[in-house]
Amino acid sequence: MNKEPNTQQQTSDEIDLLELFSRMWRGFKNAINWIINLIVKFFLLLIRKSLWIISFGIIGLVVGYIFYTLSKRFYSSEMTAISNSINNTYIVTSINLLNDLFKQKNYSIAANSLNIDINRVQEIKSIEAFYTIDINKDGIPDYIDYKREYDPKDTLVKRLDSPFVIRVEVYNESVFDEVRDGIKNYIYKNKFVVDNNNERIRQNKALIETIEKEIRKLDSLQNVEYFELPQIQRATSNQMVLLNEKERKLYHSQKLALEREKLQLEKIQNINSEPITVVQDFTPLSKAENPYTMYAINYGLLFAALGFAISIFWQYKRDIYNLISNRD
Repeated sequence: MNKEPNTQQQTSDEIDLLELFSRMWRGFKNAINWIINLIVKFFLLLIRKSLWIISFGIIGLVVGYIFYTLSKRFYSSEMTAISNSINNTYIVTSINLLNDLFKQKNYSIAANSLNIDINRVQEIKSIEAFYTIDINKDGIPDYIDYKREYDPKDTLVKRLDSPFVIRVEVYNESVFDEVRDGIKNYIYKNKFVVDNNNERIRQNKALIETIEKEIRKLDSLQNVEYFELPQIQRATSNQMVLLNEKERKLYHSQKLALEREKLQLEKIQNINSEPITVVQDFTPLSKAENPYTMYAINYGLLFAALGFAISIFWQYKRDIYNLISNRD
C-alpha cells in the first residue's frame, strides 16, 4: 500500500526537473536570440549611418595626414649588453635617469653626459633600458620587460641579472653608432662601475697566477711520480723497498680542471674586460615607428566613431532636447 504514493512522488519530482531544464533551455535560447537580434540591429544601424561614418572617417584620414606631415619620423633599435662588473640594476637605473634629460629636452647636459655633439644629440628621441625575464628558470631570457610589469613577489618568473636591453629612438638612423659609443662613455664615467670592474680584473689576474702555480706544482709532482721515483726503485731493488712501493697517482684530471678554469678566466679577461660587453649592437631600421598608417588608423577610427555618435544625436535631437527641458 505504501509503494503507490512513493511512485507518484518520484514521478512528480522527475516532472519538476524536466520542467526546470526546459525553462532553462528556453531562457538560454531567448538570450542567444536577443544577442543575435541586437547585433543585427546594430549592423543595420551602421548601414543606415554609413554616410555619416564614411564622411567623418575621410575627415579623420585628412587630419591624420596633417599630423603625420607635422611630426618627425623616428626609428628605433635595440642593443643587448652584459654588465661585467656590477648588477644590472645600477646600469639600467643609470640609463633611465639619462632618458629623463631627453624627456625634458635638456640636450646640453645630455650631450655632455654622452660626449656627443649637441646637434647629434638633438636627433635622439629617447634612450631606455629594460630587464630581461626568465619564466622557466633555465637562466635564458624569455622576454623583455618593456612595460616594467615585473613583480618580485611572483615566484613563477625571475628577473635576470644579465643581460639587459637598451632601446633607442632616433630621428636620424645614422646616429646609432654615436649613441652606442655615447652610452659607453656615460657608463664609464661612473667611478663606482669602473672601480668594480678594475677590481674584478685584478682578482682574475691574481687567480690566474695562482692556478698557474698549482699547475706547475702538479707537473713537478707528476715528474717525481713517473720518472724520479721509478729510477730510485730500480737502483735500490731490495725487497723492503718493493713492498713499500707507493701506488702511482694520475694527475691528468686535476690538471685539466685547472687548465679549463684558467682558460675561462683568460677568456673573461680578453672578451669581457670592459664594464659592459655588447652582445648585439644597434641595427639601423628602414621602417619608421610612426608611419602614416598609424595616424590613419587612429584618427580615421576616432572620427568615424565621432560621426556615428553625432548622427545618433542628430536623429534624436528633439527627444534629447525635450528630455533636458523636462528636467529643468
